[in-house]
Amino acid sequence: MNELQLGLIGTGVVILLGVVAYNAWQSSKVKRRIPRSMKGGSQGMVPASAAEHEDERPFIEPSQPAVGRHHPASTERREPTLARTAADAPHAPSTDGAPPEPDVAQTPVPVVGESPVAIDDAAVAPDEGARQAREPSEPSAEAGTRKPVSPTNNAAIAPAVVDERIDCVVNLPLGGTINAERVLPLAQRMRRAGGKAVHVEGWVEDPPHWELLRSGGRYTQLRMAVQLANRAGPLNEVEFSEFISQVQALADAVDALPELPDMMETVGKARDLDSFAAQCDAQLSVNVLSDGAPWSANYIQAVATQDGLLLSRDGTRFVKLDTRQNPVFTLQFGDTNFLRDDLTYKGGDLITLLLDVPVADEDLLPFRLMCDYAKSIGQRIGGRVVDDQRRLLPETALTGIETQLMSLYARLEQRGLPAGALSTRRLFGQ
Repeated sequence: MNELQLGLIGTGVVILLGVVAYNAWQSSKVKRRIPRSMKGGSQGMVPASAAEHEDERPFIEPSQPAVGRHHPASTERREPTLARTAADAPHAPSTDGAPPEPDVAQTPVPVVGESPVAIDDAAVAPDEGARQAREPSEPSAEAGTRKPVSPTNNAAIAPAVVDERIDCVVNLPLGGTINAERVLPLAQRMRRAGGKAVHVEGWVEDPPHWELLRSGGRYTQLRMAVQLANRAGPLNEVEFSEFISQVQALADAVDALPELPDMMETVGKARDLDSFAAQCDAQLSVNVLSDGAPWSANYIQAVATQDGLLLSRDGTRFVKLDTRQNPVFTLQFGDTNFLRDDLTYKGGDLITLLLDVPVADEDLLPFRLMCDYAKSIGQRIGGRVVDDQRRLLPETALTGIETQLMSLYARLEQRGLPAGALSTRRLFGQ
């Protein structure tokens, strides 16, 4: 072996050792920069790998502007007022028939499991009787052919998801009983038609009720539904056609002869629902401004976690839940990402609380709950409640907003879609 070969071998060994040492240094550097909240221990924290298992983790989906029409999302927050214009309406169709750009937030996905509640637990608990009375597990007489199920026989049965007030429903009559395993693989692939949710439910005879298809279920009838509207706009002709194709595929698989709805009638109904939703869609925000030095993100995280708020999946905000694990309001600290930013260096002097009005249960008086929490956190950490222009919010202004909210809630009730109900959260979701 000559000197040239020995020299090349020596050079290769030096380069290899250099690469190994560089990789080790980089790995050590990354580990030092990971925030403590990502290393475990803090309640409500979501590990960095959560994005790989979004469908498996029951954490809250953050409230973010809808982007279904491929428009840039607005970063502006609403003043604490319910006054709206045609330009503000996220659902209102434009003059050319195309749905307008949405400007409101997406409905968070509920968390499963118990959550500590630091603020008035009694105020958070909704009226169970009132909710059962307006959310029957079986569709109303005008919405379907089955009679409502008695609450005494349906106490342990989860409410059906499909609702003809917000869905286009197609029944698939069967010649006999069918096992869920026969249709589950196909139905699980039919979850959306364009930007609208699709659901398949089966009719159970004992006790009589509709339910989403589940393993082991036995059904004497199926029904398939597509949502008529959401914050991305109303169901359009293309989405309707995609849904009908899915219905036909499922009908062929179970030898059913469905009665298909008329496209123009369905699209017209969708636009009407979307127009109504635009008139009832509102978000309210209040802020807590520091009286002195800025707060660190690490401190705000500790306060929010101690108060029982849960961190969103993407780490941008904390969510206050009610006892049903549904969202009430969210807390945001500027543009802080509590999973990715260095919380010891990130800071600010303004905390923003946001209420998505139709999504939160009206029985909780969520705006008052949010304002009370803003006052509470301000007193504890040294801050005052202000609007988006950092002006003090007097009690008279908050009372006036509550009066306007009562009118909005009444309109939702009259439509059979009370704030916070499952169908309402779907309508004002994405």
